[in-house]
Amino acid sequence: MYLTLFHPSRSKSFVLVKYLYRLVRKGIRPILIVPKTSVSMEDGLALGRMVSKISNEETQVVLTFAESFTQAVSFCTELGSGKLGSSGRDLPVFLDVTHLQDSRQDRDLGEMIQGLGEKWTSLFPLTCFLEIGRDSSRLGEASGRTSLFQISSLVLERKGGMWKRLKEEPGPSLSEDWTEDLIYTLLPEKN
Repeated sequence: MYLTLFHPSRSKSFVLVKYLYRLVRKGIRPILIVPKTSVSMEDGLALGRMVSKISNEETQVVLTFAESFTQAVSFCTELGSGKLGSSGRDLPVFLDVTHLQDSRQDRDLGEMIQGLGEKWTSLFPLTCFLEIGRDSSRLGEASGRTSLFQISSLVLERKGGMWKRLKEEPGPSLSEDWTEDLIYTLLPEKN
């Protein structure tokens, strides 16, 4: 299942901090994937420091920088298979995934995400796309965001202090109790 969150204000990136903090407190290990081209070295260091403060002894945020979507997927797959440590409850969080480049320019982002296959969904019953500094307006002009909207079962946008539901459709029955708990009690405030 795919979840997309749009947060139009870059100046309020505390939403990311709050979100990661809540995941860690629930015992869910976020795998935070950041496009290499979207952050400066100083911002990357600040993000690393922030992540280390959020992590605790039981659950640690994993931070990685990727040049392409394929590279990010490979890293997550290695991590999810237990080769680099295992937590049992891992959540890939793609920050600004629409900034990730890929070697094949002819492939749409939505096609790449849908092409992840059964191995991905068995490792990660839920995948989150967090688009900071991008609102949902003019979705049709931004193919990456349109793709995220189409493939996601739940799309939320931050409006004021609340999450506004832009799309919600029943996903396949989730085999993992923690994912349903995460979606319906952790993230959106009820409107």
